[in-house]
Amino acid sequence: MAKRRLSLQQRRRIGTNRERALERLDTDNPDHVSTERAGLVTARYGREADVVDPEHPEQPRQRCYLRTHLEPVVGDRVLWQSGGRRGVITAVAPRRSVLRRRDNNHVRILAANIDQVGIVIAPEPEPHANLVDRFLAAAELEGMSALILVNKCDLGSAAGRQAVDAICASHGALGYPVLRVSAHTGAGIDELRARLSGQVSIFCGQSGVGKSSLINRLFPGTDATVGALSDSGAKGRHTTTTARFYPVPGGAVIDSPGIREFGVECPDPQRLMAGFIELAPLAMQCRFRDCAHREDPGCAIVAAILRGEVDPRRLVSFHQLRTAP
Repeated sequence: MAKRRLSLQQRRRIGTNRERALERLDTDNPDHVSTERAGLVTARYGREADVVDPEHPEQPRQRCYLRTHLEPVVGDRVLWQSGGRRGVITAVAPRRSVLRRRDNNHVRILAANIDQVGIVIAPEPEPHANLVDRFLAAAELEGMSALILVNKCDLGSAAGRQAVDAICASHGALGYPVLRVSAHTGAGIDELRARLSGQVSIFCGQSGVGKSSLINRLFPGTDATVGALSDSGAKGRHTTTTARFYPVPGGAVIDSPGIREFGVECPDPQRLMAGFIELAPLAMQCRFRDCAHREDPGCAIVAAILRGEVDPRRLVSFHQLRTAP
């Protein structure tokens, strides 16, 4: 059923009410006498969401209904009112960053207000460098830092370990931190915990790479759902179906559902280039402003590839994103 179309007057009234509600997020205001409370979204279920006190995220969560036309995601700061067994989210604060996923013509926000993207890969299922490139591009375009996490570093086939090593070498050379960890043995977990402290991070990657297992290792007693790899092609099963928020000292970790494809929302090819940190400065040196970076004369990127200074696979990733529907 199609959604009811609102009149201009109704949209203006909703916008005015939302602005007034957001002003009340300033809880230091002595005139704040509303029953509304500040909250932080930790999970979303259809037209309901779980919220916690932003100052004490470890305390019990409150399940809330959503006001019409509100679409909060995990990581959002909101206002909510108590209402019996269920509260009601009444306003969503502006976001400082979002991680979007484009799927054909549909764009979905996975989480909001993120500082760091932890891209989890493993020898099994065998990683895809192009998928890593897409997560990195999304992080760069939103001003988020990125970290490559190699889980199950003691497992997998020779081909899988070789693919992991190639990704670590190429992306590590670009300056992205690479950390090898094991949710099973605990190797690297202390260093990972230190890198997560004081930031809001999100774990992203293919199904089956062990994101939920890392969450369980980082936060004993969490009991995040863990699934085994399928028998066909060692592909991961989708055991995490919705993003979830876990507090750490001064920050949080968001566990996102596993995916096999990730589209970056950026229709402007020139802006998309900014998602590839080593290609963007070269693109400014091309002879022609509208250089397509293929066989164009004077293309600085192609010249750098021929000199062996740039990984040609990264330019392939750019073109795949550029021409994606």
